[in-house]
Amino acid sequence: MPRVTPTKTKTSKSSVKPARTQPKKSDVTRARILDAAAHMFRHKGYALTRLSDIAKRARTRTSSIYYYFESREAIVTEVLRIANEQTAQFVLDAVSALPPDAPVREKITAAMRGHFAIVLSGNQYTWAHMRIFDQIPPKLREHFLRVLDDYAEVWRNLLDEAKAAGEIRDDLDLSVVRLLMLGMMNWSIEWYKPSGRFTPDELASQAAILLFEGVGAKTTAKKRVKPQAKLPA
Repeated sequence: MPRVTPTKTKTSKSSVKPARTQPKKSDVTRARILDAAAHMFRHKGYALTRLSDIAKRARTRTSSIYYYFESREAIVTEVLRIANEQTAQFVLDAVSALPPDAPVREKITAAMRGHFAIVLSGNQYTWAHMRIFDQIPPKLREHFLRVLDDYAEVWRNLLDEAKAAGEIRDDLDLSVVRLLMLGMMNWSIEWYKPSGRFTPDELASQAAILLFEGVGAKTTAKKRVKPQAKLPA
């Protein structure tokens, strides 16, 4: 019998899909522990959250946590780092979505939209940060303040640009403006209701108007206070 040579089928490189890489089991467990920690810190605070609470929420043993984190403080550090990183990414993404030549006022409004979006999204890490930052040990708080400074730099640059463009008065201290602005946005987590009248984007627009135009009604001429008549001596 004649030998039959098998026909080779050419396969297009574009049709070959790379194998999907599955995350390691250890990475999945570590992420589950952090998610559980963020949830517990949000709801119970720093002092009342025990490793056993985190382990129960993460569906693992308390002793197993030490394979991933050397202490509760190490877990706190990572939760706060993730919260800061996610917040910064939301803000940077919102600003980078604008055209390169967008006016600085639009950039700051977009940055506010990004900040409000994550703060009011129900993100467990952001909520945990808001809840426990003032409760953690001073040494840990000092360390994390240095981490937060990277995010603060984003706002420093935007406010410097706004001042240079004449959008912010020269007699205002930009550090005070930044801290007041961030405090205002962060505090919205305490009173905002998703079922209320405003979306997070609409709140950002209101905040931008407050920053650039203030709350006073605009008038064409300054109202002068009439001097009181002097009483007879």
